[in-house]
Amino acid sequence: MIRFLLGVLVASAASWSCCANASETVDLRYRSYRTWSIHLPAEKWFPVNEGIKISHAGGDQFAVELEGNSLRFDTDGDGTLDRTIKPLVDPKTNVSTTRVVLTGKTEAGEPLRYAARLRKDANGWEWAPGGAMAGIITAEAGPVPIRIIDQNGNGRFDDFGKDAMVVGSSDHAMLLSKTVQVDDTLHNIEFVGDGASIKLSAFTGETAEIDMSTSFHSKAVLLSSVIVSEDGQHSCDVGAIQGPVKVPAGTYSIVGGVLGLGSHRVQIASGRMSPLTLAAGSSTDFDWGGPIASEFQFARRGNQVQFSPDHIWYYGRAGEQYAGWNPIGKSPEFKILDADTGVVLEVAILPGSC
Repeated sequence: MIRFLLGVLVASAASWSCCANASETVDLRYRSYRTWSIHLPAEKWFPVNEGIKISHAGGDQFAVELEGNSLRFDTDGDGTLDRTIKPLVDPKTNVSTTRVVLTGKTEAGEPLRYAARLRKDANGWEWAPGGAMAGIITAEAGPVPIRIIDQNGNGRFDDFGKDAMVVGSSDHAMLLSKTVQVDDTLHNIEFVGDGASIKLSAFTGETAEIDMSTSFHSKAVLLSSVIVSEDGQHSCDVGAIQGPVKVPAGTYSIVGGVLGLGSHRVQIASGRMSPLTLAAGSSTDFDWGGPIASEFQFARRGNQVQFSPDHIWYYGRAGEQYAGWNPIGKSPEFKILDADTGVVLEVAILPGSC
C-alpha cells in the first residue's frame, strides 16, 4: 500500500435559497432533453428486449422490435410499430446511441409524454430516462429551478430515495428527497394530486448541520457529494454547497460524488466509509479526501511482477473510494516490499499517466 497527497481543494461556491412564503405549490411540466447533461446519483440502464416498460392506457409497455441495427417502436402505444430509430455511433466510445419520445394516455386518461435515451453496447440495446418533471420554486434570491427524474424507470416521479432531483442550476442530481434546503431553510416536499405539482412547507423536525466541502482535501473541485438517510427519505447534495448544510437529524451514507479538474471527472463511491450519524442540533465538519491509499492486485511471472491499472483501488482518508482518477504529472510509484524485511523488491509506474 502506498500513499500520495491529493492536495488542497479549490471549491466552487454553490448554494440556493427557498420559498419566500411559508408554503408554496410548484406546478411541474414534463420536459424531454435532446442532449442529456444530468449526472444521476444512481443511474441505471434497463434492457430494451421487446419493449420499454412504461405503463399507459394501452398496456404495460411500449413495444419494440429489432430490425438490423435499428429499432422499430410503437411510439404512441396503439400496438402498431410506427417509427424506425437509427443509432448514432459515438466515435469516442464506439457505443451506438439515440433517443425516442413516447406519447399516449395514462391509465387515468391524462396526456402521457416520456423520453428515453437508448444505447447499444456488448450487452445489446438498453434504455434510460431522458426527461424530467420541471418547475420553478419562488425564492427570495430569485427563481430556483427544480427537476425530478424517473431514475428507477417505472414511469412515476414520486419514488423517494429511488428517483432523482436537481434543485438549482447544477446538473448534478441528488436522490428524490422529502426535504430540501431553500433560502437557507429546510422545507418539506409533498406531491399533490396526480403528481403534476409539489407543495413546499417549512420543516419542523430536528435538524443537524454537515460540512463536506470545506474540509475536503483535493486539487480538484468537489462538484457533487450526495448523501441519503438510512430510511431513504432524505437526500442532499452537500458537496455542491460551500460550508454547512442543514439536513434532518439521522444516520446518512454517501451515495456517490464527482470531482472535476478541467474536463476530467472522477467518481466517488462510499467504499469503506462508515455511516454518518448526525445528531439533533449537532454540526459536523467531515474530514476526507487526500492523502489517499492505493491497493492493487498483482501476479508473479517468473522474476517479474505484473499488475494492471484496472486492478488498482484508491481510498481516501475516510474510506471513500475513487474511480477514474489519474495523477497529475508523473505516475506515483508502486513499491513492492518484502513482508518480512521491508526491502523494496520492485518499483513500478503506470505508463501514460496524466
